[in-house]
Amino acid sequence: MDLKLAGKVVLITGSSRGIGLATAKAFVAEGCRIMLSARSAAQLRDAEAALRGAGAAVAAHAGDVGDAADAARLIDATAAVYGGIDVLVNNVGGGGGGARVADSSDDDWRGALERNLIQTVRMMGLALPHMKGRPGAAVINIASISGWTPQLAMSGQYGAAKGADFRHRALGAGVRAMGFGSIPSPRVQSWSRAMAGTATASPIRTISTTTCATVFRWAGSAPPRRLPM
Repeated sequence: MDLKLAGKVVLITGSSRGIGLATAKAFVAEGCRIMLSARSAAQLRDAEAALRGAGAAVAAHAGDVGDAADAARLIDATAAVYGGIDVLVNNVGGGGGGARVADSSDDDWRGALERNLIQTVRMMGLALPHMKGRPGAAVINIASISGWTPQLAMSGQYGAAKGADFRHRALGAGVRAMGFGSIPSPRVQSWSRAMAGTATASPIRTISTTTCATVFRWAGSAPPRRLPM
C-alpha cells in the first residue's frame, strides 16, 4: 500500500515493543523516517537495530516522556536528526489504582491522569512548533475502548483519562485518537486468567499486532469515527 508518506518523519513514544513497535513497522513500510522512544535503553537499541537491519531510516532516543525535561529532549533530538516532525504518535500510557472510587486514592487519580493525559498534552504542545507548515502533519493519540465505556481490564481513572484523549484538538495539526481493545501480552493473559473465575468476567476482545499496524495505515487519512476497532 502506498499512502504517499515516503520521507515523512514519525515520532512514536513507547515504541520499543508492542503497539508502538508495530506502529513503527507500519510506517517503515510506507517509507517514513522513524524516531523511536522508550524508557528502556536496552529494548530501544534492539528495536532500532531490528528496523535498521530491515533497511529503515530510524533513530532512537531513550527517556521518560512523563518527565517534562525528558519529553523536551526527545522533541529536540527528533528535530535535530530530521529537521522537524510530520507525525506524532502518543503511545505511552498505563493503568493503576482500584476499579472503584472507594479503592482509589488521590495519588492513583493523579498518576493515571499524568501517565495517560497530561504527558500526551505536553508532547503535543512541544511537538507542534516543529509540525507547523509541514503538509499533512498529524497527531495520533493511542486511547482505549475504556474511554468509551467502563472496562473490567482497567480502573475508572484510566477510563476517564483515555476518554479525554478522544477529545483533543490542536492548532496546526490534525488530531486522531485510536481506541484499542486488549492486546495479547503477558499482562493481559494474566488478567484474563484472574478474571476467568469471577461472576462478572466477560471475554477479552483481542487484536494482533499485525492488525495494530494495519489500523495505523488507515488512521492517516480516515475521518474521525467512534467505532470499536
